Amino acid sequence: MAKLTPFGVELRKLRLDKDMRLLDLAAKLDQSTAFVSAIETGRKQIPDGYVRKVAQAMNLSAEELRLLRGAAEKTRKEVRVDNLRGDQRELVAAFARQLDNVPTDLMEALKKIVLKSMGDEQPFVRKRRGILVPPMSTNKLRSFAEKIREVFVSDDQIEFPIMDVLEFKLGKVLPDFFLDVETAAVMGPDEGRVLAGSNSIVLREDVYEGACKGNRRDRFTACHEFAHFLMHREVKFTRSREDTDKIYTDSEWQADEFAGTLMLSSRHLHLFKDSDGAADACRMNPAAARVMWSKYLKEGRIK
Repeated sequence: MAKLTPFGVELRKLRLDKDMRLLDLAAKLDQSTAFVSAIETGRKQIPDGYVRKVAQAMNLSAEELRLLRGAAEKTRKEVRVDNLRGDQRELVAAFARQLDNVPTDLMEALKKIVLKSMGDEQPFVRKRRGILVPPMSTNKLRSFAEKIREVFVSDDQIEFPIMDVLEFKLGKVLPDFFLDVETAAVMGPDEGRVLAGSNSIVLREDVYEGACKGNRRDRFTACHEFAHFLMHREVKFTRSREDTDKIYTDSEWQADEFAGTLMLSSRHLHLFKDSDGAADACRMNPAAARVMWSKYLKEGRIK
């Protein structure tokens, strides 16, 4: 599970103080966003000269540079097995091999606590069933999403700035939270992930960059993962929803309803003539906006 290193904590603090996204720092360093994120989370070691390049890119003061260098020294570590005695190396290897002996049912249970969005799925018409979670009605989900909007934006703001919230604002409310970016090679078909018990949301690099640039589907994905983080990250081992379970106990259904409400708030419905107008104003993918518009009509929220 990714976790911010001392260097990552200090660098993230500097970025937020200077209103710099991962995307902004990556551009200045001429590196990928996934690479910069991997350094912050400790998945990659701090390369030689990296602190100096960061200092130049961020125009750090002497005191800021001193703090960043100190954090880098606390973070730098390397675990090598080639220097271990033969019996110690064998012990490490034996431990690693035990992963192959994990029972299939346990592996499946472990997989179920990973909440994610997949590239071949469309919001509101997902083929994959989510995990079984405590029930939440549509009204409760709508109310919760509206309360979250109130925390981060003013009543008259139509577009929900999901990436600003994930990069800058959420960490002020939940200090341990951080946004992580992974490569497509690592994520595969998963566009985003929330691991139960974690303090982070992971977005695939292309989804992160697309959402930062206003891509509507990527913005929905980010909102969907935000929902999982807020509502489902404390879920323990569970099973997938079955036919006999109510739809409102499905984690994916809940996340879509929350994301749709977050992006297209019912408080703004009177401003739009149709779903296309709402989609444009909310910077929401038209298909998802049409679904939300239809739901609001059935709920009597559109006069």
